[in-house]
Amino acid sequence: MLFWQGFILLSITAGLFVLWPTIVVQARKRKAELTTENRGEVNELVYNDHIKELEATHGRGEINPEELQNLKQDLEKTLIYENSLNENGDKPILTNWRTRIPVLGLVLAIPLLTLLIYSQVGAKKDWDIYELRQDFFASAEIDRETGLELQQRLQARLKSKPQNAHNWYLLGVVATRLQDYDEAVRAFRHLLTLEPKSPDVTSELAQALFRRAGTITPEVRKYIEVTLALQPDKTSILGLAGIDAFQTGRYQQAIDQWSTAISRMNPNSPDYQVLQNGIAQARAALKQNGSASFSQSTDNKSESSAPKTVTVSVSIADAVDAAATDAVFVYARAWKGPRMPLAIQKLTVADLPRTIELDESMAMTPNMSLASVPQVEIVARISKSGSAVSQPGDWEASMGPVVPGDNKNKVVLKISEQIE
Repeated sequence: MLFWQGFILLSITAGLFVLWPTIVVQARKRKAELTTENRGEVNELVYNDHIKELEATHGRGEINPEELQNLKQDLEKTLIYENSLNENGDKPILTNWRTRIPVLGLVLAIPLLTLLIYSQVGAKKDWDIYELRQDFFASAEIDRETGLELQQRLQARLKSKPQNAHNWYLLGVVATRLQDYDEAVRAFRHLLTLEPKSPDVTSELAQALFRRAGTITPEVRKYIEVTLALQPDKTSILGLAGIDAFQTGRYQQAIDQWSTAISRMNPNSPDYQVLQNGIAQARAALKQNGSASFSQSTDNKSESSAPKTVTVSVSIADAVDAAATDAVFVYARAWKGPRMPLAIQKLTVADLPRTIELDESMAMTPNMSLASVPQVEIVARISKSGSAVSQPGDWEASMGPVVPGDNKNKVVLKISEQIE
C-alpha cells in the first residue's frame, strides 16, 4: 500500500509540471494576444480621428491640398508600422483544449510508462516480497497460505537474481518455518557459497539438516564444529552441540554447553525451559553413569539397571483418513527434553491394532536410549509422506510422562488427532 501511495503522489506531481505551462502560462499568453488585437483596433480609431482632424483643418484653409496629402501619408506609415509590431509579437502555441489533448495524453502516459519500466528493471518484486514477509512473520501462528506464496515468490525472484544473499536467507527461514526442510537445506547450502565464513549461515544449515534428519548426523556435527570455530558463544548452535554431546554420552559437556546457551537467553522463552530440562536430564544421566561404576558384578545388578522397556498398544480411530500402506511410527522421546526418539518402531496402518514393546535396542544412538532419561513421552503417528518428522496432515496420538521399565500399566494410544 505504501508503494502505491508514493507512486500516485509522484505521478500527480509530475503531471502538474507538464500541465502548468499548458493551462496557466498559455492562458496568460492568450490574454496577451487578446490585448494585442485590441491595440490594433485602437490604432485604427486613432488614425481615423487624425484623418478627420486634418480634413477639417484643410476645410478651414489652414493647410493646402499638398500638405494634407503629405500628412495623410505620414499617418498611414505610422499606422502600418505600429500594426507590424503587433503582428510580429510572440503568439501562444496552444489556443484551445483540442490542441492540448496530446499534452494531457502525455500526463497519463508518463506514470504508466514509468510503472512498466519499473516492473521490469526495478525492485517492485522485492517490494512485494517485503510486504508478504511482513504479513507472514507478523503472527506467532503459521499462515501456510501466505508462507507458501512467499516461498514461491522468493524462488522465482532468485532465478533472476541468484546473487541476492538476503533472499536466500529469507527463503531458508520461511521453508524451515513451513517444515519444508529439503528446501531450507537447499537455500542455506547455496547461501553458504555466497557467504562461506558466516556463522549465521552455518548455524542455520546445521539446524535445517538436524530437523530434516531428526538426529545428529556427521554432516550436522561438521557444521556445528564450523560454527563454533567462527563464533564459540552462538546460542543456537550451542543447543545443538549439547544434544550431540548428550547423545554420545558426554553429559558434562552437554551441561556446559546448554548452561552457556541459557545464560544468553530470555528466561521466559520456551527454549530456555527446554534446555533447563535437558540440563537436569544430563545431570541425572551423569549421576547414574557414575554410580554404575560401583556395581559389583552382572550377577548382582540392582533392579534399576535392568533393561528399560515400554509396552504400547496402538489402534486407529474410525474417523482417520489413512491408506493401508501409510507408515506408522511408534516411538518414545524424552519428556520435556530433546525431541529425538529414544526408541522407535515402524509399522503400517494395515498392521493396526497392534501391541509392541519399545526397548533399548531400538535406540537411534547407543547413548541415547530409554535408559538415559527418567521419563518419556510415547507417540504414535501416521505419516502420509513416510517421514518420521511430523508434517501437516499427519494423524497422531501421544501420552506422557511414562517411566521406562514400569510396565504395570500398558500405554494405550488411539490415533485420532490430525496435525494442522
